[in-house]
Amino acid sequence: MSIQNDNQAKDSSTPAQSQPTPNQNFVCSEQVDLSASDAFKDPLPGAWDLHRETTPLVPLAKPANRFRTELDPDDVKLVNELGQLTPDNLMEYVKNLQNNAFALGQEEARQFARAKFLKILEE
Repeated sequence: MSIQNDNQAKDSSTPAQSQPTPNQNFVCSEQVDLSASDAFKDPLPGAWDLHRETTPLVPLAKPANRFRTELDPDDVKLVNELGQLTPDNLMEYVKNLQNNAFALGQEEARQFARAKFLKILEE
């Protein structure tokens, strides 16, 4: 049993001439007038002049650095250690980190409640 949707049923009754072929080329005959001032006008007058004034022609020399961010030697050591962990050990490390963050959040909430009770943080 084959199921045809409405479009397939209608297409089967139409002649084969009106159906587009997969190799048919689609050509756009529209011509764009580049001299039209309203089509390509500068959105902010003087924006390009300001950009040219503020941007140096020669990029400033950056110090040669292996990393995209400034990392301390301790951070580099930690990244290297984490890179050596197996996937299971890395997941255990991340879970431990999440548990520590949760415990810290609970302790912080407790301290804020205590400060509110003692009226320490009032203005």
